[in-house]
Order: sequence, then structure tokens, then C-alpha cells
Amino acid sequence: MELRQLRYFVRIVDLGSLSKAAADLYVAQPALSKQLAALEAELGTALVARSPRGVTPTEAGIALYREAQAVLRQLRRIPDELRSAAGSPTGVVAVGMPFSTSNVLAVPLATAVHARLPGIRLAITQEGSGQLERLLAGGQLDLSLLYERDRPACQVDASPLVQEELVLVTRGRAGRREATLAEAARERLVLPRAANATRQLVERAFAKAGVPLVLFAEVDVPWTMKAMVAAGLGATIVSRSALHPDTAGLAVRRIVRPTLVRGLSLCTRRGETAGRASALVREILEEVAASLIERGAWQGAALLRRR
Repeated sequence: MELRQLRYFVRIVDLGSLSKAAADLYVAQPALSKQLAALEAELGTALVARSPRGVTPTEAGIALYREAQAVLRQLRRIPDELRSAAGSPTGVVAVGMPFSTSNVLAVPLATAVHARLPGIRLAITQEGSGQLERLLAGGQLDLSLLYERDRPACQVDASPLVQEELVLVTRGRAGRREATLAEAARERLVLPRAANATRQLVERAFAKAGVPLVLFAEVDVPWTMKAMVAAGLGATIVSRSALHPDTAGLAVRRIVRPTLVRGLSLCTRRGETAGRASALVREILEEVAASLIERGAWQGAALLRRR
């Protein structure tokens, strides 16, 4: 197996077409097809399925795609690691954050990294935990914050960082600071889609309590959920970070009996050694998270561990 073949294969999957990949790589299509066939022969399995619409990776192809991305990213990191060993760290560090967490953490983290590590450029990806987990497992992120999930990926190592409580959000002004789960069940809810970690937590809590969950709409992006609640279309159950920085026109109440909390972990790809730059960014991220919580800027959150 050659690195050239891995690079070719990743581009084929990225573009979903042998002809497009050949043009992008400046390689003749027959030569590209020959390299793909040689790779499949060496591994003893089909890596892509061909159709008139292009190519899609098989299960084996998906597994190879993830590993190939990680290998190629490690190779691209070598010059930065050598420069970092001789002085201040340089390069790009790819960090994943769930939408709600990024509301609170992205700006303070970028500010701290710029001040302390000017040679490092952050590449922040904002997504749901499920997609971030796939990107991390596939080697496209150096580290990521992920909420607890029903079935965590086996390719990811998780280190608990923060615990957040969930709140009931309705339109108007809160007369009380708390609401029971039974009261929340009287609302029609705007929640993320079924794969979302918070959605799974809410569904488990409602099922355990034996109360109905009335779903009005499924929305993954916090600011859209806020807008729908503010318009009076429904209520939602989220962390306070999802509402940051503005709760104007919204009534926010802690959910009690039972209290709902979700854990947020700092995750890396299993079996991959962190480079100096990503290790330093991780340290800064932990420090920034602790500072935000201690200052009360990350409302409804508690630190699960300290350095």
C-alpha cells in the first residue's frame, strides 16, 4: 500500500467520482482506476460501489477512508511538529464544538490561543455531537467536545470535563425559577433530531417518568430553536449555553423532579498521539472552561475535573 494510493482514494471518496478525482489530481482516469483496483486487490475487498451517478464507499471503504484521512493528516503535521520542536508551536489545530457549547466557549478559546500561541491557527467546527464524533473518529479533528451519547464511538477516547443542567424555555417571563418534568410534558416541544445527545436524554427522562413527549418540531440549531420559542410556536429543553448570550423574551426555568443534566467530554481519536500544538490547545481549552464556570459566565455548568 502506497501513500499515493491513500491520497487518491480519499479524493475519490470526497468527490464521489473517478473522473472528477482524476481531473482534480491531474491524473489520467485509467491510471487512477488502476491504482484503485490495485488497492482493492491488495486489501482483498471492494472499496467503492460504482453506479451511473458515480462511486460511493462500501463499509470497508468507509473504514479505510477514516484511517487514510488520519494518516495523511499526521503526515501533513510533521513540518509543523519539527518547527514547534525548535521554538514556538505553529500550525492548524482542528477543534470540534457542539453548537450550544460554541456559544460560550469559542470566542474565549480563540482569544486565549491567539494571546498565548500566536503561531497556531484554530479551525473550529460547529456541529451536533453525532457528526463531530464521526469527524473525530475519521481523523478530521484533533480534539472535540462531545456530549454523552447512547452509543459512543469505539474510536474515541473521552475525558469528562463539564456537566450542564437542562432548563425548560418558554415564551414570556418566568414567574418561578423551577419547573417539574410533569409541567414540561404539558408543553409542545421544539427539540433536536433523534440522533442528538440532548434529545436522547430528554426522551429517556420522559419515558422513565411515564409522561408523554409532545413534539412540535425538530431543529438542530440553538438560535433557530430560540426564535421558534420566542415566536410562541412551542417550548424547548436545552442547556443554558444554548441560550447564550441573550434570553430576552424567554422564560427560563430549571427542570426538577427529576433534575436533568448532561455530561460534556473532551475527546480525542483513540490510538493517535497528540502533537505539541494540539496538546497545548487542549490545556488552554480546559483552563478557559474552568475560568468561565468559576466566573459564572458559563451558567448552569459545573466542572467535572481539574488539571
